[in-house]
Amino acid sequence: MQKYEDELKKILSNIATTETYFGEFYNLSDIKIDSKKMPIIYVDFLGEDPDNFKEGLEFSLYIAHAAYSKNENTRDIKRYEVYTLLEDINKTLQSRPILDSNIIKVKSSSKILDAKSSNAYITIFKKNIEFTINKNQIKGSLIE
Repeated sequence: MQKYEDELKKILSNIATTETYFGEFYNLSDIKIDSKKMPIIYVDFLGEDPDNFKEGLEFSLYIAHAAYSKNENTRDIKRYEVYTLLEDINKTLQSRPILDSNIIKVKSSSKILDAKSSNAYITIFKKNIEFTINKNQIKGSLIE
């Protein structure tokens, strides 16, 4: 599973800063925003669903951006950058495999946070993706 997560982060790093999610958005008052990394995509492994012939993997992507200005036009520009980033993620991942997986199923996105912190206006979207890895079956035994 690690190699698939690493490859996913590598692919996404071509369109924005990409890191592993470690609960950064659990509490609004504790959110630490590094303005040099914005926008950023956090990758969170949700789980796996194995059976005899394939293994399904599911990830959440957290897409975050922040505006550090009270100027409404500047905040609009940053908000539109998030929209463009969501489109870029869709184009980059849709119908594409990760290593030897089947093609990625890109699910819808939803805004999970739109708030003002002490120093920024923060917007965060969540998008789930899933894909399966086939296992070969030869004469009744499984070979990966």
